[in-house]
Amino acid sequence: MKKVVEAILFTSPEALNAKRIARIANTSVEEVERAISELIEEYSSRDSAIEVIEVGGKYLMRVKPEYHAYVERFAEKDMDRGTLRTLAVIALKQPIMLSKLAKIRGNKCYEHVRKLEEMGLIKAEKKGRTRLLRTTKKFALYFGLKSNDPEEIREFLRKAVKKDSALEKYISL
Repeated sequence: MKKVVEAILFTSPEALNAKRIARIANTSVEEVERAISELIEEYSSRDSAIEVIEVGGKYLMRVKPEYHAYVERFAEKDMDRGTLRTLAVIALKQPIMLSKLAKIRGNKCYEHVRKLEEMGLIKAEKKGRTRLLRTTKKFALYFGLKSNDPEEIREFLRKAVKKDSALEKYISL
């Protein structure tokens, strides 16, 4: 069962909860949770660039953050640099008014915001004549964060910039 769960996590484009993995593998939730525990222990005990983590009750297999710079050239891109930069500004300055974001990122940000909303990475609530933007739980899952707390997100981005100076040109803290 451990190999079946490993294969499911390896091929899944999103984090999955134990119940969903159990349905896919046609087994019990308990057996899946046991297999996941073994996988987490196995991956953390060996010197590997891959890890299995739990985020908000869901599990995913990912490249450890310290190896992102090496694989990002090959990984399929879900969003272009401009959209990623817009998302970084939203994550750092949330909650942020769309009108303020437009002053920072320019008119192209409206298209970026639409795409980010479609992806479920941000949410917007009406605030007068503009909208107030925030990241979502899906944002935290997408980036492998344990929480969607704005302060934790800012801290994660600060650490990422310190570890990888190439990120400085994309994220201005």
